[in-house]
Amino acid sequence: MITLAELHKGDVAIILQIISNMLRFVGISMLVPAIVSYFYGELLYAQLFFEMAIILIVVFSILYSILGHREAKFKHAVIAIALGWFLVGLIGMFPFLPFGMQPVDAFFESMSGWSTTGLTMIQRPEELPYSLNFWRGFIQWLGGFGIVILALMLYERPKTAQELFHAEGRTEDFYTNLFKIARIIVGIYLIYTILGIILFLISGLNLFDATIHSFTCIATGGFSTNSVGIGIYGHAAMASAIIIMLAGGISFVSHRELMKGNIKGFFSNPEVKFLFVILISSTLLIFLSSTIKEQIFDQFFYAVSALTGTGATSTLAVNTLPPAAVFVLIMLMVCGACYGSTAGAIKLWRILIVFKVIRREIYKALLPQNAVLPIKIGGKTIPDENALNAIAYFALYIMLLLFGSIVFMLAGYGTVESIFTVASAQGNVGLNVISDARWFGMNAALKILLSFHMILGRMEIIPFLVMLKSFGIIKRP
Repeated sequence: MITLAELHKGDVAIILQIISNMLRFVGISMLVPAIVSYFYGELLYAQLFFEMAIILIVVFSILYSILGHREAKFKHAVIAIALGWFLVGLIGMFPFLPFGMQPVDAFFESMSGWSTTGLTMIQRPEELPYSLNFWRGFIQWLGGFGIVILALMLYERPKTAQELFHAEGRTEDFYTNLFKIARIIVGIYLIYTILGIILFLISGLNLFDATIHSFTCIATGGFSTNSVGIGIYGHAAMASAIIIMLAGGISFVSHRELMKGNIKGFFSNPEVKFLFVILISSTLLIFLSSTIKEQIFDQFFYAVSALTGTGATSTLAVNTLPPAAVFVLIMLMVCGACYGSTAGAIKLWRILIVFKVIRREIYKALLPQNAVLPIKIGGKTIPDENALNAIAYFALYIMLLLFGSIVFMLAGYGTVESIFTVASAQGNVGLNVISDARWFGMNAALKILLSFHMILGRMEIIPFLVMLKSFGIIKRP
């Protein structure tokens, strides 16, 4: 892989062009909160969003045109995505500054939104202007299907689109035309978003709250318009949230099968079956560890919230759960939901592969040396190279999780608090067990560390490491 010193002018131009396309789409997206701000009479924010939108659209459209029309390679796409996420986080922080947030807190909030994490540095979201509450929910909604899918809506070059698609780890392959795939994904996403709004309206939420919670549930983001979470609206709203969270945690490929009427194909998907097995078993474990047996629904809600990486909360505070239940939630946050969904973390597909590899190694010890034992999931044979990649990613993910946890422990946080917090950030979850006083009084360096873990989780780590190598921070082995 290339380093910065090895980048030619043509390489830099291609990378900048990809980033320009991403950021001009962010500019177009800012027109939506500008309209919302104007509707609610918040003219300061309406002006801010509109001016930022125009600047981004004009500047990056001009830059995109000036830089030429060369096709990108995989190396360009990976570096552009890594840099793009940082820049999107930086741009997204500016609307929070007029509210009085410190730059570090504003960047944290923006990165938590775009990465669909849901950890927040705003103690009372209900006191926010409508504009900012909408912006928080909207960037989570946009982040749910990723800046690459957003950028593909404006791309016209197939080769570049293909490299971007692969660089972000997308697996959808129900069409050969990637632009059509992007539009199908957005279409499915819109359908579930509208369904969520309808369900939340039926559950008693007003239109604004229903829209924001639908945005953040389908994106598996977890931001709420209040400091308690969706649980404040009652069990009907929580049940609606469970439906939309599960939709967000299942791959777009599976949803397409469901919408084609292939219900059998949907439920025969090994990842989907594995997801429901984990949910049922983890809820049972949390239930058995709890002394409050009447809260089984809340416990199931938290199992869904943790596994799908949503981080939505009920009136039952997470830090009041028994240690065994908290440990189960950590395991769920590390696992994540289905590959090709809006969820973060390791993903169930990789977990399945790791289990299959362990199973094969056990069988190898019992069978003749020349026995051939292919790894199969759902009738498909997994090449050894793919299995090795899954194991390597699993190990790398755990190593980074432990590194961040140790830093938090050195800063004076407890073992469970540290592991839970970093697992929540890196898995793009948003659940929190740290008390409000210690959380909102957190050292700025720890906030930046958590922001990096959010980015790592959203980018699936590899593009981030490639970017570090490009800047010479990681040396060639």
